Amino acid sequence: MGRFGHQPPAGSFYFAVTQSLVLVQFPWMQLDRRHFLQLSALGVAAIVFPACETDRTATLERPRLLDMLGPDRVRVIGKQYLSSTPTETTADALRSAISKSRHESRIPLMPRSLEDQVREDFIKGHTILVDGWVLSVTEARQSALFALSS
Repeated sequence: MGRFGHQPPAGSFYFAVTQSLVLVQFPWMQLDRRHFLQLSALGVAAIVFPACETDRTATLERPRLLDMLGPDRVRVIGKQYLSSTPTETTADALRSAISKSRHESRIPLMPRSLEDQVREDFIKGHTILVDGWVLSVTEARQSALFALSS
């Protein structure tokens, strides 16, 4: 038995609006609580994640190495990476390369954070020696972006 004294037909559910009930039917889909929650989460994600996209661009061009090494050293590292990688000499190419590897996430529709990407680069051996520093490829690309933008 349903919450309102009888079971709604298959593929439908009751929706309470003030004092009356509205029968909502989905003949193409059986909508149970689990599917409703999944669809609701997907709707929230569709709204929230694009809003976060502008913050990612600012973070890409400001690597964490700045806090440790300073802007002059990061700029030198970035310029050396640019000279050693002829296929990634523009800001668009660098952003695209970082973005492509970020979307290789375990969770669909949720790219990894830059910190996770750097950590995974080291685990997988995706490192590069630039100006005497062993860096993840992501850090080197970020340094190159910083060098191009400053």
